[in-house]
Amino acid sequence: MAWPLKAARYDRAHLLDAAQLARVRKRRTRAIALYRWVLALEPENLEIHAKLAPLLAETGQVFDAWCSFKTLARAHLREGHEERALAVYREAVLYLPREVQAWQAVAQLQYKRGQGREALETLLDGSRQFRTRWLRPQAIHLLRRARRIEFWNFEVVLDLAGLLAASQQRHEARMLLNGLVEREGGERLQRVRAAQLRLSPGPQATWRWLRSVLAPDPDLPPNPAPIPSQTPRAGVVALPTRRAS
Repeated sequence: MAWPLKAARYDRAHLLDAAQLARVRKRRTRAIALYRWVLALEPENLEIHAKLAPLLAETGQVFDAWCSFKTLARAHLREGHEERALAVYREAVLYLPREVQAWQAVAQLQYKRGQGREALETLLDGSRQFRTRWLRPQAIHLLRRARRIEFWNFEVVLDLAGLLAASQQRHEARMLLNGLVEREGGERLQRVRAAQLRLSPGPQATWRWLRSVLAPDPDLPPNPAPIPSQTPRAGVVALPTRRAS
């Protein structure tokens, strides 16, 4: 491979021009080598990290890519630019969807900025990147963090119960599903009963599932008191509340 400089002499402008040309021509390996040459002398150069991180991710160098994304985001945070740091972390999860720390970093910043609902959705979306057998612990970890934002969020708890059941943590899975039964009705209750049937097949679980399908709210008293139209139905999930970590 022909290098842009015949002698081992540091010419910053020449190196950056050559690296940019290599990027345009999709010669990622060469571009990475040239950017690393610059970083060897300028390790905190944020412009270089911003260009290098995606290239490293595209060539499968996941650890190095995350280090560059993290260096860039933390520098923005030190300067008080949370929005820029959040944009970097969001870019990181696009390039590194199976980097659990990237999902956590996005959610943490969103929550810090008062975006609890967005943080919960980020953790839920992130957990769905880790559903293979060997990656389930990461998914469980992200869902547990999501419960710190909204303890009985339906989708979070149902997903967590399924992963715990698949990971031989069946007792906790039963506890979570029982908690949902007490809080949900209608189509959501059908999904919970179906999950309970998969977890513990048997005549009783089958009958409970059938009741949830045939009757919208089978666990209500036979003759419940009339509910005024302006009164919200019981079982509506509460708004997110901040909980101590």
